[in-house]
Amino acid sequence: MSKKKKSVNKSGYPDEAIKTLARCFYPSMVEFFNSEEGQREYEEWLKEQEALQALPVAA
Repeated sequence: MSKKKKSVNKSGYPDEAIKTLARCFYPSMVEFFNSEEGQREYEEWLKEQEALQALPVAA
């Protein structure tokens, strides 16, 4: 007996359209993030996220 995966897509777009876009974009995204520029931008993003986490939360 196989269990069907629950869909987490709440975008309003059909799952197949999202899968098709993912298949198109994924190779380029992997290539970018494996590049020096991609690694540098990712490190900068991580630092920004860390700074945002350090900000006080307004009550």
